[in-house]
Amino acid sequence: MNILTIPYIAGGISHLIPLYVLQQKYLRSNFTIKNHFLVNSYSQKFLMLKGVSCVPIDYVFGEDLIKSKDLSKINECVVEMEEKAYEIVKPSLIIEDTACFTPLIAEKNNTPRISIQRTGIFRSIDKRFRNDNHVHSFQKGRNFGKTIGFSNLYNSEVSMFNDNDLNFLNRYIESKAKIIPGIASIECLPEDIQDRDSYFYSGPLLIKDKPSEKLSKRLDEFLSFNKQKPIVFITTGTIDGTSIEDFIEFFVKRNYAVITTSNSEINEKYKEKVFYNKLLPLHFICGISNLVIHQCSAGIYHYPIMNRVPSLTISTQCYDREDIALRLQELGVSGHIPHPEDNANYWDIFIEMVEKFEKNTLVDFYTMDKLRTEIDETMSNFQIEKVIQYALS
Repeated sequence: MNILTIPYIAGGISHLIPLYVLQQKYLRSNFTIKNHFLVNSYSQKFLMLKGVSCVPIDYVFGEDLIKSKDLSKINECVVEMEEKAYEIVKPSLIIEDTACFTPLIAEKNNTPRISIQRTGIFRSIDKRFRNDNHVHSFQKGRNFGKTIGFSNLYNSEVSMFNDNDLNFLNRYIESKAKIIPGIASIECLPEDIQDRDSYFYSGPLLIKDKPSEKLSKRLDEFLSFNKQKPIVFITTGTIDGTSIEDFIEFFVKRNYAVITTSNSEINEKYKEKVFYNKLLPLHFICGISNLVIHQCSAGIYHYPIMNRVPSLTISTQCYDREDIALRLQELGVSGHIPHPEDNANYWDIFIEMVEKFEKNTLVDFYTMDKLRTEIDETMSNFQIEKVIQYALS
């Protein structure tokens, strides 16, 4: 059986890793399946080194196309690449992570589709805690590609889609089967959700990575210089541009060693106390940290739980992240810092959270241990064969 796997074209590694883990951990051992990834040429090199088949198409926007900001042409480009990949692979099944155009090649061609879906799609947080000014993370970011999301993807004024195509596109969330890359206690399904049997929890689809030899040497030197200091890891990921300079400076002045993925002037000012790298092995870094502060996107929230480390979440005014952050706080395994535009007292809340951490009262480790057990059991019990069988039925 041929499978065509498609990540979100503008999602970076956050939406590629779950599909890669799904392939390497669950699909690779099934010799009746030939899985083909539609990715950019850079990702192709990595995947092919790992023995993963790739469609010979550079699945990426050209610079001129991005600069044009012509949504109609961008939409057309994506659809053309995906349709071409479909013709090459001739799949019996499509697996995708937030690839919103896939109904045009899946449902339109009567090909079953498995979609990786998160709380940001099937919102379950109490409406009392929702902020109408928040947007989906698709609509927020520093590059144009990040803005291509649910809000404007199907805007008939800027798209080349006809009414029939729009009908298919509007079915994006209605894929035959859905994989939730988390656990039921955190990624909660709404009570009234339809086709509940079509949702399958896989546990976090994450890589338990380690630093390269070069990065490991730099880290060792940094940690040796800052020995005896508590370590705080602060990140907002690779896309979001929310400033975290004030948080970094606060911890440096409080005599913490700071590890971060955020490049700022603060890093240079306190270069012996701040370790910066654009990309970091998250599982490893969370494991050596005393406190993790993050933006709560695409699975990062699992790493502190898996490593039994207290964490704080920073609001980036994205409801798909905020829903999870508030759920973690409700469970007592993390604290949440509101965005300055949402709460003028955000800094006081942050200070209060840090004080709780330093008094060892920020998180409930009993609940955290229960979640860790649920993560392990969910991953052990997940069977991709059942998901495929359901999708093909």
